[in-house]
Amino acid sequence: MARILLVDDDVEFGIVLSKILKSEGYETSVALNTAEGLDALKKEKFDIIFADLSMPGENGLVFLQKSKKMFPGIPVVMITAFGDWDIYAKAIETGVNKFVNKPVKKEEIVQVIKEVLGS
Repeated sequence: MARILLVDDDVEFGIVLSKILKSEGYETSVALNTAEGLDALKKEKFDIIFADLSMPGENGLVFLQKSKKMFPGIPVVMITAFGDWDIYAKAIETGVNKFVNKPVKKEEIVQVIKEVLGS
């Protein structure tokens, strides 16, 4: 099964999403910010990343830019509760693979993983 990195400053959301994904057989790691997410990418191999677009400090767009420079082959799905078309456009230019809106549904997350990984 795929290894998934979750990058989100919302601890509860990260725990819940991690439990959902583990119940589907996926392995997960949770990072609470951009720096932790990039550190995790340097230490472990992941098949897909879910990153919150709106995080304090270096937001999800910064994470996307840095992760794509370091690990261009790992697909990134942005999770967001806010609609900012300028940021969406920048994320698309940077190479985001997909967007998922909060609140996320289990079926939607599983479908996105299958679509992005081609499984």
